[in-house]
Amino acid sequence: MVRLLDTVLVCAIATILIVRTQLWLTNYPQLGGRGLHIAHLLWGGLFMLIAILILLAFVSPAERQVAAISGGIGLGLFMDEVGKFVTADNNYFFKPTAAIIYCFFVIFFLVIRQLDRHRRYSEQEYLVNAVELVKEAAMHTMDEAGRQRALALLSRVSPTDPLVPQLRGILEGVRVPPAPPPSAVVRAGRRVRAWFFDVVERPWFPAAVVAFFAVWAAVSLVQIVALVVFQTADLGSLEVFRLGNDITNDPLGDGERTFIQTANLVASVVATAFVLIGLYRMEKGRSAGAFEMFERALLVSIFFTQVFAFVHSEFAAVFGLAVDLLLFVAVRAILGREVEREAERVSAAAGARAPARAGATG
Repeated sequence: MVRLLDTVLVCAIATILIVRTQLWLTNYPQLGGRGLHIAHLLWGGLFMLIAILILLAFVSPAERQVAAISGGIGLGLFMDEVGKFVTADNNYFFKPTAAIIYCFFVIFFLVIRQLDRHRRYSEQEYLVNAVELVKEAAMHTMDEAGRQRALALLSRVSPTDPLVPQLRGILEGVRVPPAPPPSAVVRAGRRVRAWFFDVVERPWFPAAVVAFFAVWAAVSLVQIVALVVFQTADLGSLEVFRLGNDITNDPLGDGERTFIQTANLVASVVATAFVLIGLYRMEKGRSAGAFEMFERALLVSIFFTQVFAFVHSEFAAVFGLAVDLLLFVAVRAILGREVEREAERVSAAAGARAPARAGATG
């Protein structure tokens, strides 16, 4: 289920970015004429209807994947026009639209992860999910990975259930075809992923990341002081693209701008505080604790600071978000490695103390 929801999320985000880029490149054409405008919101509803029809009319897991893709595309087309339906003048270029869309997908992502991490499945649910996978065997589309997933689900069900031995017998007796070779897209993705983590493993990379956060802390402190003292700095509000004065008028009043500026200041202070604590821990030789603080600083930036960046810069803020996400993946990888190293050091120290105690008691 979580994998399908991830597919919906990725397809929806990709659809919005593709639509916005295509409209910008083509100078926002209008589909229709003679007073008619066929908004792509309608196409979004059509794609979501197709997803519903697929889910109701078919039972194969392959069709569920198609439904997830179709539903994600429809959701993206629907959300892209949310600005028209939160404004009285149906303003597609309403500046806070990007922030609204961003917040929606952040909440969507957090809900998916909450379902994945904290839900406890009953034995009946594990059994039903195993039955769903057995459908692939009946349709001769099951591969070895699917069979192993089904067997793993059955292992969580009491063996006294009469269906368990029958399903296990079906799964062990089914002849699965060899796994097809990965597609060119999958191979390219694997190469990029391998290259990225190879760079992360280089000895110089953690030092470069620490240097980056040191510069981040210095720049943030200067901006914070400027904002507090001179009331002129505008953190994260640089507009990269302007589409013309007629569609980029700021709809926010002075009160809203003051609130956004203040909230942005608070988020920047919190993120900078985490970075400074991380630098202090790095100075004390606590690498794992340092990167843990850097991770928290990035989370504050992703879940709070980027919201205000999308309000100001609209979809141009995607570039800053991409940098934050790449840094977050890199910091998580480095943190995982540092935690493993600290565990190895603790185990080695414990092993060295054990013979010493044995010699003392002998």
